[in-house]
Order: sequence, then structure tokens, then C-alpha cells
Amino acid sequence: MRPKLFGRILLAIFALALLVVYSYYHFSISAFSEDLGAPGETYEPWTAVGQTAKPILNPRSSAKPTPQAADQPASEAEATPEPTPEPTPEPTLDPNSPEAKALALGLPKPPEIDVSLPQYVLVNGDHPLDPVDYEPANLVYLNMVGDDTEIRTGYDGNRQVVDEMIAQPLIDMTQACKAAGLPVFLSSGYRSYYIQQQNFQRVCANNGISDGKNAEGHYITMPGGCSEHQTGLCCDITDYYHEIKNDSLADLPTVKWLAEHCAEYGFILRFPQDKRDITHVMAESWHFRYVGQEAATYIMENNLCLEEFLALYGVE
Repeated sequence: MRPKLFGRILLAIFALALLVVYSYYHFSISAFSEDLGAPGETYEPWTAVGQTAKPILNPRSSAKPTPQAADQPASEAEATPEPTPEPTPEPTLDPNSPEAKALALGLPKPPEIDVSLPQYVLVNGDHPLDPVDYEPANLVYLNMVGDDTEIRTGYDGNRQVVDEMIAQPLIDMTQACKAAGLPVFLSSGYRSYYIQQQNFQRVCANNGISDGKNAEGHYITMPGGCSEHQTGLCCDITDYYHEIKNDSLADLPTVKWLAEHCAEYGFILRFPQDKRDITHVMAESWHFRYVGQEAATYIMENNLCLEEFLALYGVE
């Protein structure tokens, strides 16, 4: 074979190889290829001359929009668990506190009071006054039937005598009772030790007893030094037309009104019928004792006697 012919054949083979390579490369990067443009986009084929190819969403692409950072949940490493709040421990009550004692008896929290104040003094057969011949420092005199509201400081044998502390509350209560159309009579207020002792001896002699107690063991009269009357903080109140003090007074409208409203003025019914085994005193529907409005309300609303109330504060 001629050398010139052989060279032409080689040249033709080389040109054919170049054509094959070019064609393969051309079609592998055509307008239909996903290698062009941003991931997830392709271009419309056969764009007219002079026009810019428009990106279209590639339906074959599996790429998804990237969520905003604010919508992305924190990784387990980055997430900070909410702290669990520690339960607040319940305060421990002193078992000797008034509140703890009341709670044990099923009673509401008692008022915060200073039981050393004079209006809370406990006087009975087991708690005599000290000294036994005690006398209040400030005695005043009131109209017995509430016809006037004057509080006199000078002696007046025609008026009832009480401690100054209870004078205005007593006037307010009797005036309210009269306004309700009920007659009142301040039967007995302050009694000195000597008057109380004389009264004790007289009642004992009349009833054939020596200790002032009836057959049930309840006082019907108190010896000198053991009566609340000696403090001036109480008053026997009856109907003006029924001065004699006996069991029948409990049924009078005046006495019923006083028992229902006395706490509003700081008084309590001191010797209830159902508390005789605690007070050791016979029922006295006419005997009202001043303790102040807060204590009186608690006592009357919870059906207590003064002994039960003061026991909450350690007075026994």
C-alpha cells in the first residue's frame, strides 16, 4: 500500500473518532440534562434565539424546600428541658399553737389575740382572781333600762355599775335591743368581793348547801373572788318586766335577741345550757360577758364556752 494512501486512512479514522467523541459529549450536556442550573431546576428546551431560558421546577427532582431556621426543632443536644418546680413544703404547725389545737378539734383558725389582755381573764371556781379582793380601776354608771346613753363616772346608786371597757358596747347592745321593740333591764353588773361573798353565803343558806353547788355539781352561786361580776366585765340582762332570774328567762324574746346578737357588740352568752359540764355553772341565759367582737364572734359561731376558747391558747 502506498504511504500516502495509508496516511489518508489514518487521518480519516482519527477524524471519525473525534466526531464520535464530540457527539457523545454534546448530547450528554444537552438542554435536557439536570447538570445545568441550580439543583432542583431545569430549563425549557428549544428556547428561541435571543430569549433567556426560564427555570422550571423539575418534577423528577426529589429536592424539598429547606425549612426556615425558626421552624426547625432543636436537636436533642441543643434542647434545654424545662426545670421541674420543687414543691413548696407545707409549714409544720406547732402542736401547742392555737391553730393546731383548733384543727385537731375540727375548728377554723382562731383569731390572733393576746390572751393576757384584761377582757380575756378567766374567772371561775378553779381560777379565782388574784388578789381575791380585786377591784376594777375604772368603774362607770349606766341607766338600767337604757332610757339614756350617758356614761357617768361618779357614784350613782340608781344606775348600774360596770367596768368602763364594756360601757359603750353595752349601751350599743341595749339600744339596739330597744330599737327592736324589746324591753331590757341591766340587772346586775359589778359586785365587789364582799358583796359577792355575802351573796354566796345567803344563797347557800337558802338552799341548804355549803359549796354553792346544786345536786348535779354545778355552781348556782360563786364564792367571793371566783365570780366574773367582780371584774366588772359582765352584766346580767333581763326583760324589764321579768327581773327574777330563773330558767323561764331563756324563752323571753329579749333574752333570745341578746343571745343571737350579742357577739356583734363583743359579748358572749357565758354559761350555755349545753356547756354546764365544762363551766361547772348552771345555765344562765341572762349572763353576758365581754371579750371583744373578734373573740365573741369566734366563740358564738363555733358553739364554744370561754373555757374551751381559752384552752386553745393554753389557758387551762
